[in-house]
Amino acid sequence: MVFQEICLMQNVPDFFHIPPAGQQPFPPITDETEACTAVLVACLHANELYGMTENAAFHATIRNRNIFKDRDAADLIAGAESRYEQAGSPAALIDAAIGAIREQTRLPLFYQCLDVILADGLVTPREHKIIQYLKGKFKVNGADLEKGLEVLLAKNRL
Repeated sequence: MVFQEICLMQNVPDFFHIPPAGQQPFPPITDETEACTAVLVACLHANELYGMTENAAFHATIRNRNIFKDRDAADLIAGAESRYEQAGSPAALIDAAIGAIREQTRLPLFYQCLDVILADGLVTPREHKIIQYLKGKFKVNGADLEKGLEVLLAKNRL
């Protein structure tokens, strides 16, 4: 009950709100860099505390990872935020992006997503849902998930 009240107060959409087939608010994302940005933005929005703190891991990823080189970070983020508003939920945005993300990019992106999600040291219920959702969408096995969580939890203790 309290979680639902927080969501209503903050106008947080349901994580799994996915428009029915044929009623998607925008076409699927076809550019891999834009798709990766969209997934990372979905991870930011999965946090009930979104907007209350700066997520340095998110910004460092967008500025420093190879896939984002030679692209304007502000434009990528603005485009992903716009798509998020249209999609209405983290899951819907991930669904729109997944087709553009190559298999070899998925595990590294998954680990970047974990870094963004774990950056504040808390895993909220919505963040837990997105980790499980990404695990399924990206076809990450349990051993890779455990390995990533172990490393990132240790890293974020510093």
